[in-house]
Amino acid sequence: MRSFKPKSHLSSALSFLTIIAIIWYVFYSQTPSAAVEDSLPATEWSTARALEHVKAMSVQPHHVGSAAHDDVRDYVVTQLQAMGLQVTTQKGYTMDPWGNLANPENILARIKGSQDNSKALLLLSHYDSDPHSSKGASDAASGVATILEGVRTFLAQNKQPLNDIIICITDAEELGLNGAELFVNEHPWAQDVAMVLNFEARGSGGPSYMLVETNGGNRKIIEEFSNAGVEYPVANSLAYSIYKMIPNDTDLTVFRKDGDINGLNFAFIGDHYDYHTELDNYERLDRNTLAHQGAYLMPLMNHLSNIDLSDELKVPEGDDYVYFPMPIIKMVSFPFKWLPFLIIGSGLLLVVLIVYGIRKRRISFGQILAGFVPFLGSLIIGYLLSNYGWVGIKSGSFYVDQQHGFSYNGYWLIAAAAMTAATLCFFLYHKYYKKDNVASLSIAPLFILWLVCLLIAFPVGDGGL
Repeated sequence: MRSFKPKSHLSSALSFLTIIAIIWYVFYSQTPSAAVEDSLPATEWSTARALEHVKAMSVQPHHVGSAAHDDVRDYVVTQLQAMGLQVTTQKGYTMDPWGNLANPENILARIKGSQDNSKALLLLSHYDSDPHSSKGASDAASGVATILEGVRTFLAQNKQPLNDIIICITDAEELGLNGAELFVNEHPWAQDVAMVLNFEARGSGGPSYMLVETNGGNRKIIEEFSNAGVEYPVANSLAYSIYKMIPNDTDLTVFRKDGDINGLNFAFIGDHYDYHTELDNYERLDRNTLAHQGAYLMPLMNHLSNIDLSDELKVPEGDDYVYFPMPIIKMVSFPFKWLPFLIIGSGLLLVVLIVYGIRKRRISFGQILAGFVPFLGSLIIGYLLSNYGWVGIKSGSFYVDQQHGFSYNGYWLIAAAAMTAATLCFFLYHKYYKKDNVASLSIAPLFILWLVCLLIAFPVGDGGL
């Protein structure tokens, strides 16, 4: 009969709860908690005030050509004029990527800086909704509302910036980035722009991700982003590298391609099934997500409008930083050129630890090789179950496919797949676990992780993360 070991079970339970607590904190710390308060001072960005703009602009679908589209444009113009800004519109004809002629009408305003002939910071979003049933609360009334509330807050502080701040609310983004193309290629203000902050959405919730748009390296952009003191940075160089490989474009892409202008995208993708559907409405917009957009805008607007933008934050291609967020520390970054030395150094350290473990008889080659069985086994079986389980679910008669490939219960499916994979991992390691082989079992995952990092640091062919 197997004896019961209360201390062992208590240790296991505490370890499990600690892991759960860490995971919870990582997600919790990504976005601010949006207490929608109506009584915040005028000099502070308010989620409640931004929500009023979202509600006003998302009453009904407002795609190009609709009566509601004109109403939203007039609303944005009126709000900017109420702040004391001189507002103009830019109207013209552009051709979208499919050869269709569009007649966008952009909304423009400018806050004058104290330094003449300085470069300008541009705040960017679009006011048209998808040409279907979408009310466009997230995409992109949330972006326009973030800018309106941000500009109002900035002006309420009665501080003149060093650089000009241009507000550009584009039109016909959903048709083919037509408003951005019109501004970048035909408006004289485009020549003054050194940096763009673009606010977008591909869902209705979740953290807002920062993605860099640049034709050169990202080093100076990341330095200034860190210097701005953003409280909830959700940004990493892996996402930046992946974004450069995928075909998705925003208005900011036009600034980079046609104007060679750097910028930052801030976009959220949670609840993706709401994207470009009737579910993109005021009620479903996550309040924490909207607060997160404001948490990006205010420190960045204050910082970038008061530094020298004359060099346009440009550095040669390849002059990049590796960067990622960390709780409490906020943002960690270091030159990409350090990565090979870090990888080689960690590899040597791993070898030293293995040799030390063998000499101390805590590690053996046989147990190291055996350790690859539960590790690779859990990866392979987890992949097969998740991948072909999804194929089976999609083929079932109860499943209704979604327009964007992400189902309404997608998060539950991901959670189920993750828990299944974790259960398999625990089960396989439990079968191989012995008191004297813990160190040996740790080598396989450490080696595979190091190998992945090695391939990143020394990529085969072009690219690299």
